[in-house]
Amino acid sequence: MELFFPIILAASVAMLVWALTIFVTGLVKNEKRKLSERLTGASGSTGAANIATSIIVQPQTDGLPPALARFAVMRALHRSLVHAYPQASLVRFLTLSLTLCVVVGLVMLALIDSPWVALAGAGGGAYLPYMFVAGRKNKRQRQLAEQLPEALEFLQRILRAGHSLSTGLSMMAEELPQPLSAEFRTCYDQHSLGQPLEQCMREMAARIESTDFAFFVTAVLIQRQTGGDLSQVLGNISGMIRQRIRLQQYVKAKTAEGRFTGYILVAFPVLMFFIASSMNADYKKNLLDTSTGLMMLGIAGALVFMGLIAIRKITTVKV
Repeated sequence: MELFFPIILAASVAMLVWALTIFVTGLVKNEKRKLSERLTGASGSTGAANIATSIIVQPQTDGLPPALARFAVMRALHRSLVHAYPQASLVRFLTLSLTLCVVVGLVMLALIDSPWVALAGAGGGAYLPYMFVAGRKNKRQRQLAEQLPEALEFLQRILRAGHSLSTGLSMMAEELPQPLSAEFRTCYDQHSLGQPLEQCMREMAARIESTDFAFFVTAVLIQRQTGGDLSQVLGNISGMIRQRIRLQQYVKAKTAEGRFTGYILVAFPVLMFFIASSMNADYKKNLLDTSTGLMMLGIAGALVFMGLIAIRKITTVKV
């Protein structure tokens, strides 16, 4: 119970720092905006680049209440929720987050009888659903990226056998593993009900939000307008994606030592604190029995978390 307050305080400060990091990173990085301009032709280009009016930049607001759709944060949260749980509702998600916020805050207040601990617990309870959604979305995006090269090669073989593109989409929906097959199934069902194939593929790319998949959709749209050997283009895109995945794995292996060192440096202060406390019980009194010591522990925990984020940023190389 003595360590409960500094742990909660450190967790709340760390969550705040993490949220600010995500917000600042989103403001600084504009690669996605530049790619969107190229794909939509907004940068002034002409010709084949103007074919697709939108591929990955249109926000998915289906099922989002108009009052919430006005806020960019809610639209981004809705897209993440749809990626993680396609049948989920943003209103129910916000209700769950608010309920956990109130319940955890009241429980902390009843157990600790401290408003600061209750506030920190309420913040952690509100953030917990988003953490699960972010983890589920990242896992799904990794699965889609790993399945895409084989899917393109499969479609290449279908086209070389003489089948049409719509038939290829149907076969991909039947033969490919989840979650990629579900996306092609949705695209094929929309096309079967009369929606133009170009629009179906744009919406599919908007749901997946992958640069590699946007290349595939762009190639299909251009080929349907200008002609050409789509199977060869698909083979080139598949090879490019495989080379990128191989390079990412190589970089990850090269930076494994740095990441492992960072984890050791983060765990070392915590481990030494428990070792010293077990050897000398009086060692921890100044930290755990005074408000200043508890505040110092909370700040130290937040700084350790910030150091872990910095190490991950240094050892993460985007390919």
